[in-house]
Amino acid sequence: MKFSLLYKTPEQPDYATLSDMREAVYNLSVDRLVNAVCTDESRAEIFLKVLTRPLHSEENITYRQELVDNFTKQPQLLFELKRLFRRYDTIKSDWGEMRSNVHPFGASVSFKALMEYTFDLLKVSSKFAKMIAGYFKSAYEILDKYELTAPGLIAIKEYCVEMINNDSLNEVVEIATLFTLYSPPQYEFTVMAGMDDTMRVTSCDLINIAELEKLAKDRKIWNVVKNLKNRAERAPEYNLGDGMIDDANFLLNEALFRMYTVMTEVTEHVYEMFYGLSDELSFYEGALDYINYLRRAHVTYCIPRIRPHEAEVFNADGLYDCLLLAEGKTRDTIVTNSVRLSSDEIGILIRGNNSTGKTVYLRSIGTAQIMAQSGLPVCARRASISMRNAIFTQFSSAEKEFVVGDTAGRFEGEVQEVAHIIDNIKPHSLVLLNETFQTTAYVEGARGIFDILNIFPRIGVKFIFVTRMSKLFEMCYHTDIKLMESSEGDDYYKIRPVMIED
Repeated sequence: MKFSLLYKTPEQPDYATLSDMREAVYNLSVDRLVNAVCTDESRAEIFLKVLTRPLHSEENITYRQELVDNFTKQPQLLFELKRLFRRYDTIKSDWGEMRSNVHPFGASVSFKALMEYTFDLLKVSSKFAKMIAGYFKSAYEILDKYELTAPGLIAIKEYCVEMINNDSLNEVVEIATLFTLYSPPQYEFTVMAGMDDTMRVTSCDLINIAELEKLAKDRKIWNVVKNLKNRAERAPEYNLGDGMIDDANFLLNEALFRMYTVMTEVTEHVYEMFYGLSDELSFYEGALDYINYLRRAHVTYCIPRIRPHEAEVFNADGLYDCLLLAEGKTRDTIVTNSVRLSSDEIGILIRGNNSTGKTVYLRSIGTAQIMAQSGLPVCARRASISMRNAIFTQFSSAEKEFVVGDTAGRFEGEVQEVAHIIDNIKPHSLVLLNETFQTTAYVEGARGIFDILNIFPRIGVKFIFVTRMSKLFEMCYHTDIKLMESSEGDDYYKIRPVMIED
């Protein structure tokens, strides 16, 4: 089991739509928002990466929401855990570097040199085994200081208690302590060698090891390894010949190498339990940056109610685009809107003059969908949002690769992008279109997009489309498409239902 603070149950990202999510993040300017709110570049990168991989499990979204709540109420807890696990995550590279610095001088020509090389490797692994075991106590002491309600943090605390009281782990630490103190001449080893019928050695196990100064206190060695020991450096007491000393060094090397292998495997297994938590905690640092950004602006935000994919709803009151804050707007100058997209409605069509809030409205919906599905608050008084299997966007205003005035080229590019969406779309997705096909003749564009919009309900897809094609609105009267328009005058930037005259 490997602990994660991002997922209660594992979720594999949908790699088929990953590039589309990145495109959505760009078109919706979520990347600009993240760069505005995050106080650290590497944190912003991790935060943004998580946003491009929205969750598809209500359980996982709730899991993150509860963690965000704990860290928001107790930011010092996040600071202490991040500092601890940042050091923890460096252990692996430090361990590898120390092992690479152990040099096998003469190991290829002498059993004694080979044995000393193996012992040095074992010494390195033993040092890190002790170090890793110590982190369980450190993590517990941090978590025990705070009031925890998030299951993810409670599970880590309980695991730390379990490992602190784990007899096998304590035995590993005891063994590791023996190997970190001295070099081979300071120890007395005992090795048990197994042989086949031809007297060939088939196994070598240490069955005991003791410091020469403390032989009276014979230390027991960890039962998982079958106990290992040898008297290689004490050989002169028995007046052994050079050949027998070489044999003793050979047997001791085999036993030590077996101990090294097991110690390394156990240590790596234990280490992997918490490895990577530092990066995951960076996401929550980004979440706190985001929340604190909203708090400093004195704007409203809420934890949305998450609905299953099949509910097919997006409802929000007082929804606004928080990117406006980064663009210099204040709470008093930001116009909020209500959004109602029910399961019976296949999409929302929005019209209006330039600079009347249509794109901002679209962007606020897309951003809220991404934030909600990442376990984060959304910029609204209250919200109820269904999960989406994917988010697709086509923003004609974001086309940077076309030459200004190249209407045919822009239109061709938009056709290709829309074709890509249709080819890759899946049920319970959200499609956000901004002025698509606006570069062609309005009548032709309206006919083309109308046919496309009629495809979406057949596969259970919702859409929101900002356009200036009046003809398209005429074609969509008396359908299940919700018709909206931007207001002017006193209600500037408000998006309201279109009044249909029969």
